[in-house]
Amino acid sequence: MEKISGKKQINLLILILLFNFLIAQDNSILKTIDVYGSQIDLSLSESGKNITIITKNQISDYTFNSIDELLKLIPSIELQSRGGFGNQSDIVLRGSTFTQTLVLLDGARVNDPLTGHFSMYIPITPYEIEQIEIIRGGGSSLFGPDAVGGVINIVTKAFTNKENNDEFVYEGKVGSNKLRSNNIFFSRNLNSKYYTSFGLNLIKSDGQELYKDVFSFFDNQTFSLSHKYSFNEKLSFSLRSVYAKRFFNSQYYYTRSSYDMSNETIKKNWTQALVDYKVDSVSDLKLMATYQSVDDLYIFNPAFPSYQNFTQLSNINLTYFKQQKSYSSVAGINIENRKISSLDRGNHLDYYIGSFVNLKKKVKNITLNPSARLDYNESYGFQLCPQFDISFENNDFNLRSSLGRTIRSADFTERFYNYNYSDTLSIGRNIGNPDLEAEKSLNFEIGVDIKRYKNLLFKNTVFIRRSTNLIDWVLTNSDEIISNVNTYENSDYLYAQNISNLNTLGYEGEFWFKFLNQENLNLDGSLGYTKIFNSEPGQNIFQNNINISSKYLANSSGDRFSYNITAKNKKLKLNLNGQLKVREKENDISINQNLGEAYFVQNLNLGYLHNEFISLDFEIINLFNTNYSDLLGAIMPKRWLIVGLEVKI
Repeated sequence: MEKISGKKQINLLILILLFNFLIAQDNSILKTIDVYGSQIDLSLSESGKNITIITKNQISDYTFNSIDELLKLIPSIELQSRGGFGNQSDIVLRGSTFTQTLVLLDGARVNDPLTGHFSMYIPITPYEIEQIEIIRGGGSSLFGPDAVGGVINIVTKAFTNKENNDEFVYEGKVGSNKLRSNNIFFSRNLNSKYYTSFGLNLIKSDGQELYKDVFSFFDNQTFSLSHKYSFNEKLSFSLRSVYAKRFFNSQYYYTRSSYDMSNETIKKNWTQALVDYKVDSVSDLKLMATYQSVDDLYIFNPAFPSYQNFTQLSNINLTYFKQQKSYSSVAGINIENRKISSLDRGNHLDYYIGSFVNLKKKVKNITLNPSARLDYNESYGFQLCPQFDISFENNDFNLRSSLGRTIRSADFTERFYNYNYSDTLSIGRNIGNPDLEAEKSLNFEIGVDIKRYKNLLFKNTVFIRRSTNLIDWVLTNSDEIISNVNTYENSDYLYAQNISNLNTLGYEGEFWFKFLNQENLNLDGSLGYTKIFNSEPGQNIFQNNINISSKYLANSSGDRFSYNITAKNKKLKLNLNGQLKVREKENDISINQNLGEAYFVQNLNLGYLHNEFISLDFEIINLFNTNYSDLLGAIMPKRWLIVGLEVKI
C-alpha cells in the first residue's frame, strides 16, 4: 500500500474540515443528552471534549452478541479483539495502548488491577443498559489514573434518576458451530418507589476449527440482580450484584510460543451500591461503594504449571454536587484498594486515594469547565492532574477545546509477571519490572461540530498527546534485563519498560445522520475515520515510524474507517456495518502466523418485526469470510450465521 506523504496528509485533513463547513446550510441542534460520566450537570453541547452518547433506543436497533461488538459500531473506537463474541477484547482510543482506556460501570472503575486485558469483562447483561458514553481524550482530572486515551462509561437503568418501566425480554439465538445464546431480562417497578431487575446472558459454541483439531470454543455466562428503592423525594438506594464466568480457547492470545495450547477460565463477582441524598433543591450528595473479585485460571500447556491469579478491587467514592444559577460545581474523594494473590506474580497490596473538584460556568454561548485532581499512590507518590475545557455554541456549530494532564501507573502484570516462576523461563516470554515509573502525558484537542443540516451532524477533532515514561513490553536481550527471573543467556524476552517519550497526533472525523420523515422508510447511521501519527521526540511525526520494538503500540491502527447504516420500516430492518483497519504488518515463524497490513470486515443483519411483541433476526458475521486478526496469532471468526428470536412484553 502506497504511503502518503506528511504534507499530503495535512492537506487531506484541511480539505475534510473545509468540506464540512461548506456543505452545512440549514438549521438543527446538537443533542442535549445528559452526560452522567462528566461528574457534573453537563450536556453534549457544553462539553469541550468529543463525546458520543449511545441511547437505549439506538441500542435496541443494533444486533450484537457482546458489549464489545456493540462498541465496534461507534466511530473512532478501535477494539483489539481475540476470538470474537466477547471472549477477550481491549479498547483503544486515539492510538493509546489498551491499558490507557478507563472503563466505568455507572461511574465505578471496572479495569482489573491484574492486567488491562480484563477491561471489557463488564459485569452486566445487554438489556440493563440505559446508555453508553464515550468520552475521548484525557480524563485523569475527573476519573483518576488510566484515563489517557479516553473513558467508556456504561450507565444502567437501576443507577439512573429516570423512572423505569416494567419489562420482560427473552432473546434466543442459534447459529453456526453449535452456537447457543439466551438473554433474559425482567424488571418491575412498584409504586414508583421500588425497582428490581434480573438479567441472564448465556452464550456458548464449539467454535470454528483454527488448526487441525483445535477449535475456538467458548462458554460465557452472566447473572445480574439489581434493586433501587426511593425512600422519599430526597433519599434513594441502588444495589447490584453480578456473577460472570468466561471459559474459552486462548491459544496465542498472549504469547507466540509454539508450546501455547492454552485455555482460560475467568470468574468475576461484582457488588455495587449507591446512596443518593438530595440535600436541598440545588445540592446532591452521593456515596458509592464497589467491590469486585476476579479469579483467573490460565492453562498455558497441560504439561506446564498453570497460572492462577486472584485479584480484588475495592472502591469508595463520595461526591458533592451543587447547581446554582450562574455556575455548577462538584467535589469528590475516592479511596481504592487493589490486592492480588498469584502463583506467578506473588502477593501484593496497593492502595490509592484521590480528590477532585470540577466547575462549570456558562457565559452566554461559552461554557468554561475547569477541573483538577490530586492523587496519591505508593508507586508514584503525589500527582496533580489539572484540566481545562471550553466550548462555544450557536445554532450552526459547536467549537470545543480541551487541555489536561493524565497519568497511568503500572498494573500488577507489568510489575511482577513471572516473578514467582522458579524454573528457567522459556525464550520470548514476558517479564515484569517492579521499578516502572508512572506514565505521564499532556493531552490537547480542538474540534468543531457542524449541525446546520437538520438530522445531520459532522464532528471533527484534531488531538495531540505528548507522553513520557510510556510503559510497554519491549523485546529485550536477557543480558540487559535486571530481574530475579531465571532466563537463558543471550536470549530475547518481552520486558516491561518505560520506553522514553512519544508524540501522538491524530484526527477523528464522524458523520451522523438520521432521516425519519418517510413513513415507510427510516434511514440512520454513522461514518467514521481516524488517523494516527506516532513519533519519538525530534523525529518527523508524519513519518509514523517508531524505532522501538514495542509489543502493543504496533497493534494500534494508523488508519481506521467504520460505517454503520440501518434502514427500516414498520416490519423490516436491514443493518450493514463494517470497519477497515490499516496497521503495521507482523509475522512470526514459530507459530506460522502473519498479520496483514490491512483488513476490511463487514457484517449484515436482517430483522423482521412480526408484531410489537415478537421479532426475528438473521445475522451474518464476517459477510465475505475474511481471514483476519486484530493481534498476531489470535484468529478472529470467519463467516458465522446466526438466527435469533426476541420476545418483549
